[in-house]
Amino acid sequence: MPFLSPRSTRRRATARLPAAAAIAAAALIGLAAPCALQAQTPRASPAPDERDYDIPAGELSRVLTEFAVQAGIQVSVEASLTTGRQSPGLRGRQSAWSGLNAILAGTGLRPERRGNAYTVRPAPAVDAVTLPGITVQGNTAAALQQEGLASDGYRVSTISSTGALGRMELRNAPYSFSVVPRELLQNVQAQSPDDVYKINPSTMTQTPQLSGWAPMVKIRGFNSYDRAEEGLRRSFGFAASLEDKERVEVLSGLSGFLYGAASPGGMVNYVHKRPTPERLNSITAGNYGGGQYYVHGDFGGPFDSNGKIGYRVNLVRQNGDTAVDDQKIDRSLASLALDFNITDRFKLELGASYSDYKMTAPTAYWFVRDDLSRPKAPDAGKNWGQPWIHDETESRKWMARMTYEASDHLTLRVAHLREYQDRPVQYHTMNSLRSSTQYAQLRQKVGPTSTESEAWQALADISFDTGPIAHQITMGYYGYMDKQWQSTYFPSTGYVGPYSLDSPTHVPEPAWPSDASARTYYASRIRNDNFMIGDLIRFNEQWSVLAGVNRSTIKAMERDENGAASQPDYDRGLTSPNVSLMFMPTPWLTAYATYLEGLEQGGVAPDEAVNRGQVLSPMRSKQRELGLKAELGGVLVSGALFDIEKAYEYANDANVYVQSGTQRHRGAEVSAVGKVTDAWTVVGGATLLTARVEGSDNDGNAPINVPKLTAKLYSEYALPFAPGLSLTGGVYYVGKQWATATNTSRLPSYTTFDLGLRYATKVTGRPLTLRLNVNNVANRSYWLNSYYLGSPRSIALSAQMQF
Repeated sequence: MPFLSPRSTRRRATARLPAAAAIAAAALIGLAAPCALQAQTPRASPAPDERDYDIPAGELSRVLTEFAVQAGIQVSVEASLTTGRQSPGLRGRQSAWSGLNAILAGTGLRPERRGNAYTVRPAPAVDAVTLPGITVQGNTAAALQQEGLASDGYRVSTISSTGALGRMELRNAPYSFSVVPRELLQNVQAQSPDDVYKINPSTMTQTPQLSGWAPMVKIRGFNSYDRAEEGLRRSFGFAASLEDKERVEVLSGLSGFLYGAASPGGMVNYVHKRPTPERLNSITAGNYGGGQYYVHGDFGGPFDSNGKIGYRVNLVRQNGDTAVDDQKIDRSLASLALDFNITDRFKLELGASYSDYKMTAPTAYWFVRDDLSRPKAPDAGKNWGQPWIHDETESRKWMARMTYEASDHLTLRVAHLREYQDRPVQYHTMNSLRSSTQYAQLRQKVGPTSTESEAWQALADISFDTGPIAHQITMGYYGYMDKQWQSTYFPSTGYVGPYSLDSPTHVPEPAWPSDASARTYYASRIRNDNFMIGDLIRFNEQWSVLAGVNRSTIKAMERDENGAASQPDYDRGLTSPNVSLMFMPTPWLTAYATYLEGLEQGGVAPDEAVNRGQVLSPMRSKQRELGLKAELGGVLVSGALFDIEKAYEYANDANVYVQSGTQRHRGAEVSAVGKVTDAWTVVGGATLLTARVEGSDNDGNAPINVPKLTAKLYSEYALPFAPGLSLTGGVYYVGKQWATATNTSRLPSYTTFDLGLRYATKVTGRPLTLRLNVNNVANRSYWLNSYYLGSPRSIALSAQMQF
């Protein structure tokens, strides 16, 4: 059903039947080894009426899962029967019985019907062996784990968390989404958000994680630290890891209705790995580039024979030099996820993780005055900071989520996330260009700082009909809070030099003043509370409307080391509407128009500003968007036209960071993900953007670090002469960017290339995958933006064994 999550689809399918005849439609597919779970007694299900389907060809397990969810039926199948089998998919209007037969065409399998449940067995010509089976609810993490596989061209059909609205079909969501799934993360050997932002069609890295600061992303020309984990908001975070993530979901554009106060550029949601329905043991050993050797263990499965309790454990140890001189990463990660299927309607999910991330010689920050022309990028493989600069981030995180289906028409969702990040050691360098051939450098040491983050949700999903019109209402409360403790110890050398740009100048660590009297103090708190209600209204098979409002409130305070307010406390609320109209003229095409508003926390004055560190007032943003999503063969093609406006922030002539005027971004974006042919996979897209400042001292100028054109294409090709061997690679283009707010200095465009090979085989019956990736093959040095250099060439390799 359009626009409904699998859980909601199951409820909606039963809503029209008398209660005595209603059957809960649980989508079930066997994904585990023979020691599987005992199938639960199915609840009542509607008669197998005809519906429209558009399920692309791919691995049989994934196609069966998606069909069971959409059809609202129960399907049981042995894992051994689906392994290695492909399905032609399903398109057009079919009954559940005819659709299931079409999906199994050519697989050597056939369906059997027992009442309202279906079982997949070998066709009579096959010598069938009956093994214990498992059942997996179609709306659990098991379905997500079967999406976005390399065999399907990394194409997904579901967004795991559309903010407060929860799960939603990607094709039918009235927003612009892109997803980097688990197998793509593994195959490009991504180790930080920077690797995701590089290949994702709609994102760019603004502040790299290797800088030692929290990674910042640019979406639709707007900067954002904002992120979410499992749909729970965070304002920022240091030292992110990807080995324990199932996927990364990127929303382009305003997200105020879905996530609360955030940048108008978009939202990045990290989805954690959850327990698997079958036993999983995976060991990966490799090198992320330079000398960054690592080992990663990923283990999961059920604890008990009936699958009531499941676990997932990820362990990572990495240590070694990067491709940049003197730069080194030493990190450890341990994460645990537990699922408790207390009943078929009540599920409890728990998670915890610990991370210790140490880095030596972080990437240096560059600053150029408006009256200077930006020189050619210096050698990115050199350390333009100091070899003794280092920092450390220690993180501890806990998460809990409860989902309770009180009835076929009411689901309750409650979740809570808490994280502590301590930075016991941190040094920084900033380089100031003084001419086209020289730079000066500031070195700073900062005492211990820490952050405490918390996020929560309490939401209800209610479905019902008013005559022929179907409703799904989501309502409730969600929010987040971040607290920071700063140090009174932050001595600096001031800018010293100048030094030649021909080669970095390294000096001994200075004799810093004593920190005996230094202390940490409670410096700031920001809290965002949101009360929302939304109604997904379905008029017929073609037309739907999503309408809702969100009351969002930002409360912020800042204190100096003496406990006095360093700026006035802030408490502001905004009621933000969301209206989306959706039209499906055919099952493979969706068009939408969306208008929404949002509230955003004010920006933070950068280090080079007179009022460095000051948080400016919250801002209101508006967005208008028209979009299309079309399934063309095995490729999902998406396009959108957008118009976004927000308050403009910049450093004025007195070098004070202020808000004045409006920043307006108008543009078009297009993306394509999937298989062009059975052997050729593409993941790519382009954004054409016109950004202008209206009002303020820079009226008519373009904002800094906003290219007019970005274009990306990651591709894979399975070589026909060598089964299991694939050629991989990407080309990434970023257009010219203004390096100054006055538009007096411009950064040149740049293009980088990646190449790689992947070989999948079996050794003693166990899957083995070998990967080799060469990033920035030409070893080009370039300005990533006005503040940072791009990454030099690096070679990553790994071997992954599953058993």
